[in-house]
Amino acid sequence: MSSPNAAPRCAVPPVEDRAAAAPDLGTRHQFHGIQPVLPVSDVTRAARYFRDMLGFEIDFVAGEPPSYARVKKGHERRHGDPVYIRLWQCSGAPDTGRAWRGEIVIHVGHDVDGLHDAYARRGVTIIEPPVSQPWGLREFAVREPDGHVLRFCGYL
Repeated sequence: MSSPNAAPRCAVPPVEDRAAAAPDLGTRHQFHGIQPVLPVSDVTRAARYFRDMLGFEIDFVAGEPPSYARVKKGHERRHGDPVYIRLWQCSGAPDTGRAWRGEIVIHVGHDVDGLHDAYARRGVTIIEPPVSQPWGLREFAVREPDGHVLRFCGYL
C-alpha cells in the first residue's frame, strides 16, 4: 500500500523521458515543408485566380470534372523553398452554417509594398493595407473569392 504523500504512479513516462526515447521522425523522414489545402467552390476558377491575379503557376488540376488542384510559385532556392497551395473543391459538403475558411502566410523576399500595389492594380480584394509590425515584418492581407485570407509579409 502506498503512502498518502507518495507521488502518483503514471503509466505514461514524463514528457522529457518520452522525448529522449522517441526517434526524431521529422529528421528521419526529412520533413521539409507544408502545403496548405484550401476548400474552394470551383477548383478551376480558383486555380485561374491564383494564376492570373496572384501570380502563381498552375501545377496540376485533377479529376473529371476537376475537383483538386495545386498552384505553386518558385522553383529555385534563391528566395527560399517553393510555395505550394492545394485547392480542394468542396461543393456538395453539408452546410453547417459555418463555412470552413483558411488563412495562410506567404513570405515575400522583395518589395512587399510593390506586390501590394500590383495586386491592387489587378483588382485583388485587399482587406489590410501594408503595415510594419512590431515583430519585424511588413505585411498586408488579401481575400480570395472563396473567403480565404492570404497574408503576404517580408522582413523589415
